Amino acid sequence: MHNSTHTVIVGSGLSALMLARMIKLYRDPEASIIIIEREKIIGGQYGSYDYGQYGLFDIGMHIYYESTIPEIDRLFTDLLDKKEWNILEGNRKDIQGLFYNGKLQTNTPCVDLRNISKEKWGKYIADIFSTMKENKGNNSSDNTTAYDVLSNHFGKLITDEVFVPVLEKLYKTDPRNLDPLATLFTPLTRVALFDKEIMLDLMKSATIRDRICYPDQLTLPPYRTNDYRGFYPKEFGMIKVLGKLKKQLEEQGVLFLTGTTITHLEVENKIAKSLSVIKDDGQLDTIFTKEIFWTAGLPSLAIALKINLSDLVNDKKHTEAMYVNILVDKKPAMGELYYFFCFDKGYRSFRVTNYSNYCPAASGQRGYPLCIEFWAEPGDSKKEEDITSLVIEELKSFGIIDDSYKLLFSKVEKLTGVGFPLPSVTNINNMKEIGKRISSCEIRNIIPTGVLSEKNVFFIKDVLIDTYKKVINFKNEI
Repeated sequence: MHNSTHTVIVGSGLSALMLARMIKLYRDPEASIIIIEREKIIGGQYGSYDYGQYGLFDIGMHIYYESTIPEIDRLFTDLLDKKEWNILEGNRKDIQGLFYNGKLQTNTPCVDLRNISKEKWGKYIADIFSTMKENKGNNSSDNTTAYDVLSNHFGKLITDEVFVPVLEKLYKTDPRNLDPLATLFTPLTRVALFDKEIMLDLMKSATIRDRICYPDQLTLPPYRTNDYRGFYPKEFGMIKVLGKLKKQLEEQGVLFLTGTTITHLEVENKIAKSLSVIKDDGQLDTIFTKEIFWTAGLPSLAIALKINLSDLVNDKKHTEAMYVNILVDKKPAMGELYYFFCFDKGYRSFRVTNYSNYCPAASGQRGYPLCIEFWAEPGDSKKEEDITSLVIEELKSFGIIDDSYKLLFSKVEKLTGVGFPLPSVTNINNMKEIGKRISSCEIRNIIPTGVLSEKNVFFIKDVLIDTYKKVINFKNEI
């Protein structure tokens, strides 16, 4: 069917669609591009659930934050007129909170240690300033685990008494078993130790700012070196923006093959020649390839290349991730928070997102939508009604709803093959090893992109920057 050669993009998440746009705009406007997606719909984690009369729910918390590289950002922000965006900037670009020690912190997402005993507070300050003086945190060779990163950053006392319990709660393992990446997923890089008046003076030191936060995020002084902005459409539903991007690409000749699985990758003389695919309706096809940008993860690429991975045994997660989407009849009592994490033991809720606080149009006649990222543990009931009941009880415990709230709608979405990973040392090292084995194949026209395709490439901003560099710099000399 596809007799000429094509640029193939495997996967259809945001980075894949942006990649196609980059190729068309910055490298080859005439490129023949085919996007292959295993699912029936595009978007990946930037998609949305559609519940008909109950409306859209994004798949968790997703705002587009600028890379500050205009050639990248305009591909997304130009999809809508400026008046169609909620533009989140300054102190309001990312208002996050934390449930810690039985209290919902709306002032800061960092662990607030200002209300502990005077004796312990003094010990924490002595330890953190001693650690700063030693400047151990700059010795990256010492930072082989999450525990190393935290103890070199804060000192052993705060690490052992504050952050070890937090990471054990989240990942059910000792932080010495976790990769440094685990310290970046939730707000673990700073703590609150001083009130605003004292911090105004202390913040003059970049070393202190790296470890101790200003305790009121909405009145934070302008110490930023990179004032990027957040973008979310005024009409709720991130999938609508991706739909515009898909339409734009289709108008430029990009072909989308959804509900399509790759069954064979033909390689000859270190060149990927073709892909054999099967669609959900059973139709077979062969696509001849000029180049392949693989955004769907290194393990799936290794499998397609028939690389043996049997010796790489991953640490298993001890929790099962799911999204619980609910509508309540009144505004949740979250202040201005877009979302908050939960660090306290005994709770299954990992993050609670209030869409209406960054997109007012998310609420209305349908009610107020909340998304609870829920990590079930072994032994928990898997029944939807039991999960929902537990979520409601936890929301009441957080203090954001009470018995006067009515539940208008709820739906539990259990994740398959995606979700928050277990960032153990073993798992991250296995991913690095998979990357090495793929590289050793020396296939000249396959370009891995996306999460963990390169060192420290995980968040969407880093993925897009890495993708842009690969599009610009890759020279197909086949």
